[in-house]
Amino acid sequence: MEFVDRTFKVKGMANCAVSFVVCFIAAWMLVDPSISLTRMEGGFFGNIGLFFILFTMSSAMFAMVWFVYLRHDLLQYTHYPVRFNRITRKIYFFRHNGPGGVTVVPWGSPYAFFHIGRGAQNRELRDLRCHLLDRNQQIQQTFTVGHFWHHDDHILEQWALICRYMQDGPEGCYDDPRDRVITLSSDPTIRNCWLMVILMMGTALMPLRTNLMFPVYGALTLCRWLTFKTCRKPVFPPEIEAECQIDPEDPYRLPEPRFMAEFASDPAIYARALERHKERMMWRP
Repeated sequence: MEFVDRTFKVKGMANCAVSFVVCFIAAWMLVDPSISLTRMEGGFFGNIGLFFILFTMSSAMFAMVWFVYLRHDLLQYTHYPVRFNRITRKIYFFRHNGPGGVTVVPWGSPYAFFHIGRGAQNRELRDLRCHLLDRNQQIQQTFTVGHFWHHDDHILEQWALICRYMQDGPEGCYDDPRDRVITLSSDPTIRNCWLMVILMMGTALMPLRTNLMFPVYGALTLCRWLTFKTCRKPVFPPEIEAECQIDPEDPYRLPEPRFMAEFASDPAIYARALERHKERMMWRP
């Protein structure tokens, strides 16, 4: 069973869109005095001084945008998967494609501490995190498992699914057969980028996605798609892939969607999703 990390939801969206606007402004600041310099307006030395002042300011803006936002999205990996294997009783945390790029921890290890984490910038966001500790209980590495959410219930449901899978097997993972479906596709296609933008913008603006708000939706989709184009696909080492092979005839193997929410068009699955949402809201304090 494999999960994406918490950054997958927002990768290449708002941060990148704002960054591109800032970079455009910084570039324009350089272009305008350059034109003035060629016309010798305001004197040669005056234009040279203005150019270097604006060049310094623009360089600082570019550096700020890169180190604060873009370096976490561009030229990275499309996502950082976490894989749970109930047969080998191991957890595989992906870090990079090179040698030693996957951290492997036994399931139930006293040095793997799972808990509900909160966002550093938005304290309302929660996610499932795992601290890997040394023998002195000092944190050595931290990984996130799955999406971030706005309520603890989603994290507890996810943790319950993982525990059921690892302890009882896939047959005990679901309370209803209609829950046995994968809705997320991690393929960085333009369609998936569009669907994720719709998801992240919320239901209130959804009716406006193809008319009034289309420029915003379209810009975010393009930013996300271009960001993914600069990223590499995570690849587990051959020996781990061999350990994690699933029998094609396994009755508990779930089909992977070609695009996000491909199976949501099934009326039974859609009805079950609404049912679970109502149940969650009923029990939420």
